[in-house]
Amino acid sequence: MPSIQHHVYRLVFAVAALSLFVQYRLIKDGVSPVALSLPDLPEFPAISSKQNDLTGKVEILGQNDLVGPECLVEATYKGKELFFLSLADGRIVRLAHNSDGSTTWDTVVRTGSIPDDDDTGICKGDPHDSSNKESVCGRPLGMKIVKRSTVDPNPRGKDNEDVLVVADAYGGLLMVDSIYENNKSSSVLTLATRANTDDANYSFKLLNAVVQKDGALYITETSRFIQRRRIFHAAFDGRPTGRLLKYTKSEGVQVLADNLYMPNGITLSHNEQDLIIVAGVQILRFSLDENKMHPNPFVDVMPGTGDNIEYVRFTPSGKKVNCYWAGLGSRFAQPFSLLKALSEKPLLKSIICALVPYKTIVELIPKLSALAVYGEDGQLIEVYQDSLVSAPWISEGKILGNYLYLGSWYNPFLARVKLDHLK
Repeated sequence: MPSIQHHVYRLVFAVAALSLFVQYRLIKDGVSPVALSLPDLPEFPAISSKQNDLTGKVEILGQNDLVGPECLVEATYKGKELFFLSLADGRIVRLAHNSDGSTTWDTVVRTGSIPDDDDTGICKGDPHDSSNKESVCGRPLGMKIVKRSTVDPNPRGKDNEDVLVVADAYGGLLMVDSIYENNKSSSVLTLATRANTDDANYSFKLLNAVVQKDGALYITETSRFIQRRRIFHAAFDGRPTGRLLKYTKSEGVQVLADNLYMPNGITLSHNEQDLIIVAGVQILRFSLDENKMHPNPFVDVMPGTGDNIEYVRFTPSGKKVNCYWAGLGSRFAQPFSLLKALSEKPLLKSIICALVPYKTIVELIPKLSALAVYGEDGQLIEVYQDSLVSAPWISEGKILGNYLYLGSWYNPFLARVKLDHLK
């Protein structure tokens, strides 16, 4: 019969082996969790009226084709209302909204090395990147339509052409031309893959969102160590490794601010004197005049993890007011948030990141389907919510025609709600 000492040896060996395995997995994935102090959980705002209740009103478009429509960029071309969508399978798609409410879409380009007409199924675009193909398929995130002359060092006589600038999670800062053409003539030009002060062998790990002012592009880099396909590892990691970057065609990429926790969506303030930046569950302000972060957050705590943000001059229900629309992905409100519960427990976060399959982590996080509206003073005006969570992880909301469209990095479809349902 084995002695007590023998059992103790076996237990010590098992603990040591498990510890080594955990360390190996963390090093392999670039994860090194630290304690992170997050704001206290707020109360989740109640639905104030039928206008704010999206439950049962959400319509789904492009199931399993319009996968992970993270960013929606509106445009009008030859009298036609358009959206450009950045998708999880690496494609940028042009969606036409017709007067009768119907939609059609076609592919503009794929940002990765796999052709956009590839039919092998390599680029599936699932939110967990289970096949580990995002890096070759591309993952466009934030986009903006700008004039080519403002970003291209060599516009080749096409100064006034509308182009898309794209923050791609793997390819860096990109430019896509011929965006309105239907003849597959679009091409992708790389504008930058690292900041001027970065080491020569460094390339951006996770560019996320982009906005333009006076010819300069302002870009968020969510993490310098962890890629998009493991974005929740970055959230659990807790290290503030994100940056705010500035690109000009003459000076390349400068670092304006670093040591930021999960910077994501970015927009201009209404007076265009500040950048409004979503960072985790807070919203920050960066002064363009003083070239530094404001000491206090614009929003101390949101009731959900933030994604994209946009300045708008009306609410989704049509009320005229200068405001900001912010997509909310997962719940960060009483009584429970997994991110909050784990935030100051680095050992537990290490064990979860190392031993729990990533897909399981994603699915365990309490989901939310909500769009928050904040005033110019940073106060919450209202939240539009679908209590059935039929379209979770909303990244942003944009109006086109008679619909409120809802983007999401997670959903294998594009969601929308008739504006009549919000009035």
